[in-house]
Amino acid sequence: MPIRTTHRVSELIRHQGRRYPVAVVEARVREAADVAECAAVQLRTPGGLTRSVAFVRTVSGRALTVQSLTGLPVDDVVTVSCLPLDDRGGVDYATLRQAALVDAPRLAELEAGWRESHGLGESVVLYGESYDFGAPLARRAYAASSAAPEQEGDGRIPGAAPAVPAYIQGPPLLPVPGDARTLTDTLRRAAGSGAGRGCRFVDSAGTERFLPYAELLERSERVAAFLRGDGVAAGDRVLILAAGQKEFVVALWGALLAGAVAVPVTASADYQERKAEAESLRRIWTTAREPRVLASPALVEAVRPLLEGASLLSLAEAEECSAAPVAVDVDPDSPALILFTSG
Repeated sequence: MPIRTTHRVSELIRHQGRRYPVAVVEARVREAADVAECAAVQLRTPGGLTRSVAFVRTVSGRALTVQSLTGLPVDDVVTVSCLPLDDRGGVDYATLRQAALVDAPRLAELEAGWRESHGLGESVVLYGESYDFGAPLARRAYAASSAAPEQEGDGRIPGAAPAVPAYIQGPPLLPVPGDARTLTDTLRRAAGSGAGRGCRFVDSAGTERFLPYAELLERSERVAAFLRGDGVAAGDRVLILAAGQKEFVVALWGALLAGAVAVPVTASADYQERKAEAESLRRIWTTAREPRVLASPALVEAVRPLLEGASLLSLAEAEECSAAPVAVDVDPDSPALILFTSG
């Protein structure tokens, strides 16, 4: 039996005699500065004109004009608080096509006629358009206690749990004084939250160990001071090899407090017997640009013959550092971890 393949032609945007795929127009608009999201449509204005319109949401919340997006295949640019969504969570293009835009050319024509009739040399007409598509959606949702039934009828599901809107209205969130800006801020805040709070570790035998946040901060600050004393600068990479859970967490936070980018690697039980794991370690170290290696004492000696020329630092020695804690100004947008995983 022959198989028939149906190809759906994507909608096109017409601009100055040429046609552009919607996806191409949206991608080009999103490349503009301050544009976070874009949905492009072809719509007809109340005056009967066909216009290519880009509805955009900006990062800053300020409105953009078509003049600020010169060279793009759109006639109008409308800034919105958020794009409307359909019941599947995609952009609701049908709603956008119903927007009643002012005919900019017709407005310019009326302005010119008014200026001429009143004998004015210059004039300006100001107008603004505001579209708020942030209303909550009646989304389909299923009760957590039951499996999702097959869709039928109008899609309404009896007993469905209320859905959470996919978009939130309003401008970008403002920073809150005293709030955590970086990962290291969160550790310092947690360390002051009380003696009963911290990390709990459970080993393979089921034994539970507790590490208070205050102790974690203290130990990690000593490691950070040690790393900085060894020449680690903000943005440098530090490969971490730890023999235990506590050691790993202390080493990880020590690297972060020093402003470094942590490269955690699972340690092998025996690098001599497990050649594949030894080769994997060498490959990771090389790919990470041969960073310093912060490791538990036993692992320092185990990997020394594998990483020729590596700067090997003992975690035990780092925790004995008596230097004063360092305060490193970390950019919140800078990377914290580089993870090498198999999936």
